[in-house]
Amino acid sequence: MQQSSHPVSAFRAWLALAIMIAAMLYALVDRQVFLLVAAEMSKTLRLSNTQLGLIQGVGFAALTLLGAYPIAWFADRYDRRWVLAICILCWAMGTAACGLANGFSPLFIAAGAVAVSEAGIAPIFMSMLPELFRGQARVTATMIYYVAVSLGMAAGMFVVGAMMAAVDALKPLPGFLSGLENWRLAYLAAAAPFPVLIAMIFFLPIGRVPGARAKATAAPITPFLRAHFKSVALVFGAMTFFALGVTSVLAWTPVSLTRIFGLSPASVGMVLGAVIAAASVAGVTAGNFVMPPLQRRIGYRAAPRIVWVSLIASLPLVCLIPFATAPWQVFACVGVQVFASTIAGASSVSLLQDLAPPEVRSRIMALRAMTNGPAIGLGIAGSAFLGDVIKAGPQSLFWGGLCITVPAWIATIVMLRLAEKPFEVTARESTGMRSPLDFSAPTKDVG
Repeated sequence: MQQSSHPVSAFRAWLALAIMIAAMLYALVDRQVFLLVAAEMSKTLRLSNTQLGLIQGVGFAALTLLGAYPIAWFADRYDRRWVLAICILCWAMGTAACGLANGFSPLFIAAGAVAVSEAGIAPIFMSMLPELFRGQARVTATMIYYVAVSLGMAAGMFVVGAMMAAVDALKPLPGFLSGLENWRLAYLAAAAPFPVLIAMIFFLPIGRVPGARAKATAAPITPFLRAHFKSVALVFGAMTFFALGVTSVLAWTPVSLTRIFGLSPASVGMVLGAVIAAASVAGVTAGNFVMPPLQRRIGYRAAPRIVWVSLIASLPLVCLIPFATAPWQVFACVGVQVFASTIAGASSVSLLQDLAPPEVRSRIMALRAMTNGPAIGLGIAGSAFLGDVIKAGPQSLFWGGLCITVPAWIATIVMLRLAEKPFEVTARESTGMRSPLDFSAPTKDVG
């Protein structure tokens, strides 16, 4: 029975969105546990910064990339609720195994299981949104989902920090739990709610992909890439460099705060989570406020310009983070970086949507996703490796991160500045409009 062939009521559709957001936030918790307990965990397991980077960076990104397509393939052919349930179960088992690991190899394998399981969740949810919502409701639901996922890191850090504080308050714990370190307890506590999430998944109204779904276009992508090579290359190159630098400093901020100032993971998680949440909301609001008037002034050049200008404005303050003498200074630098990164990230959605015509847009988005994860992973791992090479004491990870973020973002700025004119030509041809706000002006004569 193909349930999705029948209309879904508004109540069930919004309930499904709430379940999807809850599941995505749950899937992001593992990363925040790792970031908050990395300092304590590295002492127990005698892990170097490079090994931490391999676990959270290259290994996580590579396995996410490998796992996404096969899981999506199963989800397109079988009941997606069962596929999601299996993903959540494997995620929880991998998270618990991280808490019981006794060395680098078991931890790497457990983190890999988490990465593969997590890889299937977001693509399935994104494919379900168009089947749950139509028209303006779909736009609203997509924006809510985007904002919620953007806030996932902040919410995860706050929840994990509060959870670790609660574990301390409950000591002494019963049984074998009494002999476990706090970082192990944090992993086990993060995995514990999985039965509730699995039960919620089966309240989703859509089980299988509808049999009557329109066939995907067979339009070849190669002619488009050849015709617009310059704009595509500049935009993809810029977005890849942006991803490379966006978490190189941020990913290691919790560890650095613990090592430099002796802050507890619980306090770091709650404060840093609140800072990231506030900066993310401010960034989305600012981006949505600035974009329409700028689009009226300079048309399609607005999206790339907002991205590179926001990075220029934030980069000097981000560079001050290794010189911080108090925790609030680190939090201020992080807030500025997240604010600028959120503006840039939200604007890049418009950038990519306007880049390609509808018949190849999904494949352009897929290519973007395939470059984003490895770039982020390489940035995280590279900053940890450079931190070991630089050997600047507890600030080593900050210096290693800056060694990647600064040149990567400078490359992003330069490439997007160069991309403005060719991108404008491509966007006009792809959308059939002279301006992103002009729905009545054909552009067949442009270019």
